[in-house]
Amino acid sequence: MSVAALPDRAALEAVATCAGAVALAHFRAVAPERKPDASLVTAADRAVEALLDRELAARWPDVGLLGEEGAARAGRGGLRFVVDPIDGTSAFVAGLPTWCVSIGLLDGARPVAGVVHLPVAGEHYTAVGGRAWWNGRPLPRLEDAGTAGDPFLVADSSVHLGLRVDWPGKIRSLGSAAYHAVLVARGAAQAALLGRVRVWDVAAAAALLDAVGGLLAWLDDGAPVDLEALARGGRPRDLVVAGTPATIGALRAVVRPR
Repeated sequence: MSVAALPDRAALEAVATCAGAVALAHFRAVAPERKPDASLVTAADRAVEALLDRELAARWPDVGLLGEEGAARAGRGGLRFVVDPIDGTSAFVAGLPTWCVSIGLLDGARPVAGVVHLPVAGEHYTAVGGRAWWNGRPLPRLEDAGTAGDPFLVADSSVHLGLRVDWPGKIRSLGSAAYHAVLVARGAAQAALLGRVRVWDVAAAAALLDAVGGLLAWLDDGAPVDLEALARGGRPRDLVVAGTPATIGALRAVVRPR
């Protein structure tokens, strides 16, 4: 599949909406389990990933797949969907509305398309081929985006356990790395301190950030995150931050170990 033949926005959003409907059928009616890494998983995670596996294979049979809950399929080229059926499972289990379905498309290490769908809020954050939208509204470059209301940082909920963050504005934690990152891409959040994310947490959001002049970087040295390396497995070497080069630099300057 060439860049010219990338999935269009409507098709990606249609798959994400179907997946969100499956998740909503389980919402506030699930019993969580613990995976070997101690993270939460539910029957909804597995049902949504199974639907994504079927739908993506039916629509784009030549594209590979990597899913958080174990779905994997080799493609015929360098393109691969990377999916998180429910990003923010803890929020989902708690009955909070800030979880999402995340579908990213990588061409090797390069994020070329993605959609992050919040079913409860009815929101779609979508990117295809270097353009990004929020609910169908084109997103501007971050340097051109105005900030409405009080500026804030979004951060992983466990960051305070090991780090001191002397950010001059408000800090919010909403339960989903993908949602945090697309809030940065939208220009709502100034930056995000995402924690030790895996590739399925950020593949879709990375496409939105790339489209608006943002990026994902390692907290320790500010180097860009190689998504292909993350997709090959293993745990991330450090926390990941999202923002523009300027806001990432500002965030790195105010984060210290406790």
